[in-house]
Amino acid sequence: MTREYLLFRLSGPMAAFGDITVGERRSLWDAPSKSGVLGLVAGAMGFTRDDHDALLDLDATLGFAVRLDSPGYPLRDYHTAQTPTEAARKRLHKAGASTSTRKNDLVADDLNTVLSERMYRLESVSTVALWQKPDQNADLTRVEAALKRPVFAPYLGRKACPLSAPPRPRRLTCDRLLTGFGAYDAVEEVTRLALKTPRLDSARVWFEFEAGLTVEEADAKEIRLRRDGLRNRALWQFSDRREGRLEWSDIPVGTAAEDAA
Repeated sequence: MTREYLLFRLSGPMAAFGDITVGERRSLWDAPSKSGVLGLVAGAMGFTRDDHDALLDLDATLGFAVRLDSPGYPLRDYHTAQTPTEAARKRLHKAGASTSTRKNDLVADDLNTVLSERMYRLESVSTVALWQKPDQNADLTRVEAALKRPVFAPYLGRKACPLSAPPRPRRLTCDRLLTGFGAYDAVEEVTRLALKTPRLDSARVWFEFEAGLTVEEADAKEIRLRRDGLRNRALWQFSDRREGRLEWSDIPVGTAAEDAA
């Protein structure tokens, strides 16, 4: 059965798609998270963090897969920042002042220093695939248009991590997920040559389970849990999501056709 996929590439000098964070250490997964990528998509579409229903709709209607083209290498940042004490923050609020920005925060008369370790991936490149889940209604054409002309600047997990190149989204109709990745590489070959990046021979592909890809689920070489399914953005609550691993290589594995813009 053929399916329409939206594929695009994420690359940057730094990326930070975080793991579950408790305390001072901000660790990472080995691959971009669904919640992080859909946050990038939501910003491109003009959704704000307060658009709770719109964010939940993206998570519920779109399936997610990512191919690790180049994992990059790790960087640990010893991070310090000043924040108001709770008492100082209450005094600011009582006086009618806002603490919604760092500039407003630092007006406080009593500051604490917060220490943390923040992990990043340097020079990482990933190719993302999105598709409509069964019995859902997702507008991939709208998502594609938003990624081409984003409302809010996209970034790779944290605002300090901008993209190094446009994501270059393309809608492709394919009979298999892996076929879609190969077809995307074929139509983006000119870009690869212009950037002088090496041809990809093999890579890991992580894809969402229970999102309609029954053939891929049967072929999965590994299954793991990731807590990156959105539950409540305002409270930073996420649910577990199963994903499977496939091995991609530069070998034709089916048929694909590019959809009209």
